[in-house]
Amino acid sequence: MEFKSDLPLSEFQQFAAQHPLGRYMQTSAQLAVTKNNKPVGCVGVYGDNGHLVAAAYYFVDHAKFGDVYSIKGGPLLDYSDSVVLDFFIQSCTRFFRGQGGLAFRITPPLDAAVLDDEGHTKATMNNELINHLGHLGFRHVAQEPIKDNKYPGVGLGFEFRKDLTNIHSTDELRATYAKQTRNDVKRAERLGVYVKRLDYNELGEFKKQTALTADRRDFADKPLTFYQHAYQAFGDDVQFLMAQLNLVDFIRRNKDEITALSDEIAKIDDKLKVKQTKKLNRRRAEFEQQIQSKQRNIQQAQAEQQKYGDVITLSGGMFYTEPQEVAYMFSFNNKEFGNYHGQVLLQDYMLNQAVARKIPTYNFYMVTGNFDGTDGILKFKQSFGGQTYQTIGWFEKPLSTVKYQINRWLKKLLGRSDVR
Repeated sequence: MEFKSDLPLSEFQQFAAQHPLGRYMQTSAQLAVTKNNKPVGCVGVYGDNGHLVAAAYYFVDHAKFGDVYSIKGGPLLDYSDSVVLDFFIQSCTRFFRGQGGLAFRITPPLDAAVLDDEGHTKATMNNELINHLGHLGFRHVAQEPIKDNKYPGVGLGFEFRKDLTNIHSTDELRATYAKQTRNDVKRAERLGVYVKRLDYNELGEFKKQTALTADRRDFADKPLTFYQHAYQAFGDDVQFLMAQLNLVDFIRRNKDEITALSDEIAKIDDKLKVKQTKKLNRRRAEFEQQIQSKQRNIQQAQAEQQKYGDVITLSGGMFYTEPQEVAYMFSFNNKEFGNYHGQVLLQDYMLNQAVARKIPTYNFYMVTGNFDGTDGILKFKQSFGGQTYQTIGWFEKPLSTVKYQINRWLKKLLGRSDVR
């Protein structure tokens, strides 16, 4: 085998696109995004047949006692092949140490456990790998449930994923949703909610919306430049979407429906003049109720139109699309418009895209890992069907033992996070 410390970016991207463990985190596009803030590079291993058998892009965090070399969402290789794994780790260790590195960190795209909707462990996995990486000199940091919306800066946390392998149509997809979610999707469609894809010049509005959600839920939002860099680097493989409603059309449609219902009532009244029946009276009452409901819709929409304008934004999200998965990332939801169910329609829209493109996994990404009823986002994601996974965590290996121990000792002394 041969180690390549400066793997060509084109070879890395081709390998990553085809690898079963590939994610947006290990792509040439994500490398380009990271390159705006940190030094980056590509490494790989060629097998005896001259083909790549392992690859990753890494980034460098500068620290007081030396640099930390990190591979997030990787490396991409067959973790059951200890020969390839050992050669990759040993080769990277020598290379990063030669660069004066303090530590070598990896975040494999693997799981430690799969959990049911109540948080009970259904299965555990990769215990042997965790032990093996320990023998290779890595300290393991397991994923723990999230507290106070402080999601991990290094590990992948707890993820909620939906397997789409055996789903081939919209009807099959929606049959896997909870009943209420199916109804909400249909209601959003009836109301005229639609999904808009934003262009680069509209990212400022997306950032404005995510900032409001971040303030409400007390977590750190990404800067506008993050979204801009992702848009430029990923191209068609990233989508910034908003679920919206045109209130002018909504009001017109409700008025048209009231007119149609009034016509039906008039026909019933003509029949009732001839003969009174319970069935006709019941239908008339139902139509009257529908008219009242649509009148309330109009009144609410007119009030919203006066306050917000002709078009309201209900929800939005950022989505990466790779051959292996669709990744649902940063998002917002305007709760004052919850009755239009924009957030549900947005997920249904992207889930249908994944099915149409035969992408096997839809990854809702992070949930807190708490199943005590406090995680409303988890409940929302569960309504689409899927499972929660506790990812394997992250692993850190000292490259300069003395400096590394001093650095960790000082962090503990100062009460600082063990993440950097």
